[in-house]
Amino acid sequence: MKNYFHNKGINLKKTSFNKKTIISLTLAILIVLCILWFVGIFMTPKNFRVVNPINSELVSPYLTNYILPHLYNKSQYDQPFDFEISQDGINDIIARHTDSNGLEKAGLSDLSVSFRPGRILLTGKTHYHGFDFIVTMVLKPRIDRKGQFSLNGSKFRLGDSPMPFIARAVEEKIANRLEQYFKDSKNAGFIKSLLDSGKVTPAFKINNSKLRVEKIIALDKKLIIHFLPQQDG
Repeated sequence: MKNYFHNKGINLKKTSFNKKTIISLTLAILIVLCILWFVGIFMTPKNFRVVNPINSELVSPYLTNYILPHLYNKSQYDQPFDFEISQDGINDIIARHTDSNGLEKAGLSDLSVSFRPGRILLTGKTHYHGFDFIVTMVLKPRIDRKGQFSLNGSKFRLGDSPMPFIARAVEEKIANRLEQYFKDSKNAGFIKSLLDSGKVTPAFKINNSKLRVEKIIALDKKLIIHFLPQQDG
């Protein structure tokens, strides 16, 4: 009997010790993760790039020598076609045709785009509560069954850390600043719809040809857009 109660007491102590150990380890892991998350806020993500605005009256060669002529030529055949856009080409357009002073007034700088499989990363620097942070908006281009296009920009990263707790607040702040920057643009309504995660019809005209975007595929450093000719009526 003595041995039974003695062994039972030892087992209870072991169980209590194991529970305390598990709790201590769990707390230690959570503390480490919180520290890493906090440190990550101030780190520079790999997709960030310092953008040196090109103050030139010349239009981007990528726009005039590749996008416009290739899009025009392919649209003349009245057949479905794929159109590839490179990450470097888009960033050249941004560097040449973005008003750095206007961005600065909106509290933004160093805007750039990165293409990743299934995602488009819109990255920039912003001033928030007295600090400069690098913010990345994760966009997932999608066209639904009704042919409506949306970007679904519901995920944000601050530095190298995800922001699940304050994502909505920062999303609204960044969206407001972008809307402020583009408010005088002829595409202001279109841009506002996308930033609000709204849906737009991806159809437009190139000279006498009407095109509709059927599919958008984001790959590493490039974007594939599938166009369909659109008939009147």
